Amino acid sequence: MIDFCHAPLSRLRRARARQFLALLSALALGLQLSGAAAPWARHLDSQAASSDSTPAAKAYLFPPAAQLHYEGNGLDRGFLRYTGSGTLQWSHAAGHYDARLEISAWGFRVRTWTSTGTLGAQGLQPSRFGDTARGPELVTHFEQDKNRISFSSGDGDLPLLAGAQDKLSALLQLSALVGADPQRYGSGSSITFQAADSHRAELWEFKVSAPETLEFPDGGLRSIKLTKEANPQFDQKIEVWLAPATAYLPVRIRITEAGGNFVDLLWQKTQKPD
Repeated sequence: MIDFCHAPLSRLRRARARQFLALLSALALGLQLSGAAAPWARHLDSQAASSDSTPAAKAYLFPPAAQLHYEGNGLDRGFLRYTGSGTLQWSHAAGHYDARLEISAWGFRVRTWTSTGTLGAQGLQPSRFGDTARGPELVTHFEQDKNRISFSSGDGDLPLLAGAQDKLSALLQLSALVGADPQRYGSGSSITFQAADSHRAELWEFKVSAPETLEFPDGGLRSIKLTKEANPQFDQKIEVWLAPATAYLPVRIRITEAGGNFVDLLWQKTQKPD
């Protein structure tokens, strides 16, 4: 079964990614001490807004609690096609949030992601990300007080950048940003933040495409598509479609590996959370 499109990195590539993030952290600290703004921080802010030369402060609108159901299909090992389903549970109260994404295929639950944390001025601020497949759960901790990301997998700690997300909270952060100001994220704009899975962390840039209409049995659904292209450190392409009809929670999620394996989830209905 596909590892929900998680392609392992070589030790060399993983080490280079860590060196890159460590360099960013050291650069940011040095510039802060000198009173200057970090160039990469300015890049994040401008890319997360639009093509405006002076980006405005980001706004967030957190979607109401919901349970979304998906039907899906995918390709594993380059030749094995399968159908499946997914459920996204999202809830928040008193400044805290909980999220859970479960993927099933062949009648079995094959992947579970969980994310918990707080809601604040930078949107979602995860504290714990869990990833369960065939074996024990792998956990990523976002230690805000120490500016550190740590991994139960044994991978070395990484610097925690402002606005960092995990693989699941990243999708919900996009929902909160776009939902707060859809006009701000027109075609050609982009949103950038650090994102971590159970082994590593990189900068993710989601580029906004022209609006698309997704076809459903009851008719078309207008949506905004955002795409993170694969890069040398994280060789997965992530596409997510957000729609006003679901308070900008994802109506389609597609993740594609460099080798062509993919998983594609399409929204079917929304219910109140359990």
